[in-house]
Amino acid sequence: MYDLTNIYKTTKYIDDLFVVRYPNDKEIIRKNRLELLVEIGELANETKCFKYWSIKGPGEKEKILEEYIDCLFMTLYFSNLTNISLDEEFPESSKDDLVDTFINVYKYASSISEVPTKDEVKQVLVELDHLGKLLEFTIEDLERITDKKKNIIEDRLNSNY
Repeated sequence: MYDLTNIYKTTKYIDDLFVVRYPNDKEIIRKNRLELLVEIGELANETKCFKYWSIKGPGEKEKILEEYIDCLFMTLYFSNLTNISLDEEFPESSKDDLVDTFINVYKYASSISEVPTKDEVKQVLVELDHLGKLLEFTIEDLERITDKKKNIIEDRLNSNY
């Protein structure tokens, strides 16, 4: 897996900003489950990996990377919620194909329950990590976009977006 230590700390900071402003109850968890699925769809749409009929290639790497970080932030929200440590054991991804990995990410993200468990979230994180590697992102790419997204989120929260 990527060394997500810095990104995990950033998402914990962002999660704490949201907790101050919004109640952290089952309704928020339910909405974040849906948001994760939406973000995965937006990422798939940017890669265009399933559009066999299209002659256009994938979108710009930067936009794909931004969509990936949105997925990672949401998954790490659930990781924070379930107190997952990055030092724990994680399962392995079973697919080496981009489309199959997207399907796995959807499958596991869809299975996150109303009271998320570590095992559910870990499986999403593993598949998402594998997806990032298939998309050839580096940890430097991820950390750069994380900083950018953090600033955007802070600005939005400060301006009552």
